[in-house]
Amino acid sequence: MDSSAKPNLKNPCQQASILSHLTFAWALPLLLRGLRQGLSADDLTECLKDDRSEQLGNRLEHEWFKERARALSKSRIPRLRNALLACFWSPFIINGVLCVVYIALKMLIAAILAQLLLQLQHAPDTDTYDSDSNISSSGFNSIDVNLNYSKALDTAPPSNRSNNSTWNAIWYNVYSLGGLLVGINFIACILWHHLYLRQRLMGARMRIACCSLVYRKTLRLSMRTVGSTPAGHLINLISNDVSRLDYALVFTHYIWILPIHSVVTCYILWLQIGVPAVIGVLGLLLKTVPAQMALSKLTSNLRRRIAKRTDVRVGIMNELMQGIQVIKMYAWENSFESIVSDARRSEVQQLRYANYLYGFQRTTRFFIQRTTLFITLAAAVLMNQNITADFVFSVVIYYNILQLVAAVYFPLAINLRAEALVSLVRIQTYLQQEERKHVHSLGQNWEKDGKGKKAVVLKDINASWDKDKPQRTLHNLNLLVKKGKLCAVIGPVGSGKSSLLQLLLGELPIIDGSILIHEELSYASQEPWLFTGTVRNNILFGEQYDAKRYREVTRACALATDFQQMCKGDETIVGERGASLSGGQRARISLARAVYKPASIYLLDDPLSAVDAHVGRHLFDEIIGPRGRLAQQKATRILVTHQVHFLSEADWIIIVDQGRIVAQGTYQDISNSDLDFAKLLECPSKSDELENEVQLLPTASSLEEEDQDEDEDVDVVSDSSLPLRKRRRNDKPSKTEDQLKVGQGNNGLVETQATGVISSRVWYEYFQAGSSWLSFSFMVFTMLLSQLVCSGSDYFSNIWTQQERLRSQNMHARLQGPARPNVQEYIAYIHSIFPQ
Repeated sequence: MDSSAKPNLKNPCQQASILSHLTFAWALPLLLRGLRQGLSADDLTECLKDDRSEQLGNRLEHEWFKERARALSKSRIPRLRNALLACFWSPFIINGVLCVVYIALKMLIAAILAQLLLQLQHAPDTDTYDSDSNISSSGFNSIDVNLNYSKALDTAPPSNRSNNSTWNAIWYNVYSLGGLLVGINFIACILWHHLYLRQRLMGARMRIACCSLVYRKTLRLSMRTVGSTPAGHLINLISNDVSRLDYALVFTHYIWILPIHSVVTCYILWLQIGVPAVIGVLGLLLKTVPAQMALSKLTSNLRRRIAKRTDVRVGIMNELMQGIQVIKMYAWENSFESIVSDARRSEVQQLRYANYLYGFQRTTRFFIQRTTLFITLAAAVLMNQNITADFVFSVVIYYNILQLVAAVYFPLAINLRAEALVSLVRIQTYLQQEERKHVHSLGQNWEKDGKGKKAVVLKDINASWDKDKPQRTLHNLNLLVKKGKLCAVIGPVGSGKSSLLQLLLGELPIIDGSILIHEELSYASQEPWLFTGTVRNNILFGEQYDAKRYREVTRACALATDFQQMCKGDETIVGERGASLSGGQRARISLARAVYKPASIYLLDDPLSAVDAHVGRHLFDEIIGPRGRLAQQKATRILVTHQVHFLSEADWIIIVDQGRIVAQGTYQDISNSDLDFAKLLECPSKSDELENEVQLLPTASSLEEEDQDEDEDVDVVSDSSLPLRKRRRNDKPSKTEDQLKVGQGNNGLVETQATGVISSRVWYEYFQAGSSWLSFSFMVFTMLLSQLVCSGSDYFSNIWTQQERLRSQNMHARLQGPARPNVQEYIAYIHSIFPQ
C-alpha cells in the first residue's frame, strides 16, 4: 500500500548497449558497489516494464478468463497451464530454438575435438609448417588409419578430399581447429548464460503473474470461502507453490530435445563406429528414461504430501504469531513448541524422502556415463573392432553430451515439471473457488424513472451465508434509499444490521431477489483493520495522496491532535493490526480511510461505538451528519449505530430485527408508530453483531480471542480448521497517554544487520547446525571415494585402449613403423575426468 516505496534509480539494463547486454557488463557497477560498501534497499532500481506485476497479472488474468470460457463451453476443468502457455508462448518457443542451437554447438565442439585429436595423432614431428604443406603432410596413410581405426572421422586420402582449399586449411590444420574450438566454446558459453537468464526471467514472470492472479482472486472471494480457507494454505501458495515456476522451464525443452539428440548422436557414431553406437545409445536411454519417469511420479506424490504438511505448519505458525501475546501471558510456550515441532517433523520427513530421490537421481549420472561406455566398448570387442584412442575419444565426447542431456537435464526437467504441475493444480483449485456476487449498477431506465434520485434498491431479497441450511440470514427485504440521504440502521444485537451492509457489499450470497446500487461504495468496518505501515499509508490505502483532501479528512476525523502526539506524526509506523494505537485511534483511522476514498455511497458499520461521546459528536457533525463533509459531497450514507441521540438527524431510519426490516421511515414516522421504540433501542452499546462470522467460523482459534473471564477455558484447535479471515475480538480498553508514547517511541528504532567478512565462528555454527563432525567427515570421504571410483573406471578404459593398441600393433607389425607416444590417450583420459 506504500506508493512512496518505489525505487527511484533507473534500471541500468534499459540503456545498456548491445555489447553490454552480451557480456552482462551493465551489472558490474552494482556488483562493485556491493563488493565495496554492501547493498541496501536504496540500491534497488525500478522494475522493467515487462516485469511489472500489474502488466503480467493483467495478461494472465485475461488468458485465464478465456480459458475458463473455453472450459465451460467444452464441459471440462479449466487448466492454469493452458493460460500460462497462451500468455508466454512466444518466449517459450524462442527459448526452445536457442536450446536446440546450444546442443548443436556442443555437438560441433565434439566433432572438432575428435578431428583435432585425429590431427594431433598424425601430425608431423616438425613444429612449424605452412598450411599448404600441412594439408598434404597431415593427410596420413589410409592403411595406417584403417589399421588403427576402421571408421575414422576422416579417412579419405588427400586426392579424394574436396578441392575447397579454405575448408581444407581449416579442417585439417591443428591451429585453425584450435581457434575454431575456442571460438565456438566462447559462443556456446555466452549462449548458455543468456539462455539460462531468459529461462529464469520467464519463470520469474510466470511466478509474479500467478502471485498477482492469486491476490486478485483473494479480493474477490466470498466470506464463506474465506472462512473455510486455512491461512496456511494461502501463505503456502504465494510463498512456496509459485516459487516452483522459477526453475520449471529452465530444462523443460530438453524433454523433447532428448529424442532428437539421441537420434542425431546415434547417426554420427554409426558413421564412425557402426553397430556399437546403436547399442550404446539405446542402453543409455533405457537406463535413463524409464527410471526418471518412475521417479517423476514419486516426486509428484511427495510434492503433494509436502504441500499439505507445509500448509499445516505455516498455518500453525501464522496463528501462533498472531496470538503470541496470549501465549506468553498464559506461559504456553512449551505446549505450542511441541505442536510446531510435530508439524515440522512431519514435513521434514517427507522432505528427506524427496532429497533421497534427488540424490539417487544425481548419482545415476556417473553410473550411466561409465556403463554406457563399457557397453559400447564390449560390443565393439565382440564385433572384432579395434579399440583405439580415436575410437574411445569419439565415443566419450559424444556420450558426454548425450548423458548431459539424458542424465542431467532430462531428469531435472521431469522432476521440476512434476513439482510445478502439482503447484499449478493447487493454484488452479484455489482460483476456482466461489467468489462474491457482483452487485449490479442502476441502469438508465432506473435513472429516468427515479429522476436520478435512487442510490440503493432492494427488492424481495432473501440471503443466507449457507445456502444449504433452511435458515435465512435476511428475509424478504425491500428498501429504497435516495441519493444524498442519511439512512440510519438500528436494531438489537444479532438482528442482521451488519449482514445488511455485507449484502450491499456483495459479500452475503443472495438466494433470490434483486439488488441495484448506484456507482461506487466505500466501507468502514465495525472492527477496525490496520496493516503494518505508516498511519498515512493506512489512510490512503493505495489512493493518490492529495494534501488538501488528506488534511481536511484527518481534521474531520479528529486525528490532527493524535499526529502531534506521535513521534513522527502520520509517518509513525503502526504495529501489527495497529497494536501501538488505542481502540479509538484505530476506529478513527479506519473511518478516515473510508472517507478519503472518493465514492457516492458510504457504508459505516457502527464507527462511533469505539470513541468517547464528545469525539462521536465531532465525527457525526463533521463527517456523517447533515452538515458534515459527506453531506456536502451529496453522498449517500448508510449508518449502523446504537447512538439514539443521532437518529433525529437521519433522513431515513430502518429497524431490523431477526433478519427482517420491521419498520422504516422518518424519525417522526418511527416515533409515532405502534412499535416499542424505546425498548427496541435499549441494546448494548459496546459492539454490534457479526453473526455472519459466528455462523461461518465455529472453530475460531482461541489464540485470536481475549476472554473477558480469566477463568474461561481455551481450547486449541488444529490448523486444518483455522480460517483466513480475522476473528472478532472483544473491545480492548484504550491505552493511557504514557503507554501510547512508549509504544510510539519504539517506531524510531531501525533494524541493523552485521556487515563485513563472515567470521569463522559463523561458519562453524553453520556446519555444526547441519551435522556433526563425524557426519561431515563421512560425507567428504564418500565424495572422494566416488571420484576415485569414477577416475578408476576412466583409467581402466585407458588401460583397455592401450592393450588393444598393442594387440593391433603385434598383428600388423610388418605394416607399421615405430610407434610414437600416444599422447592422445592421455588427453582422452584427462578429458573423461571432467565430463561436459
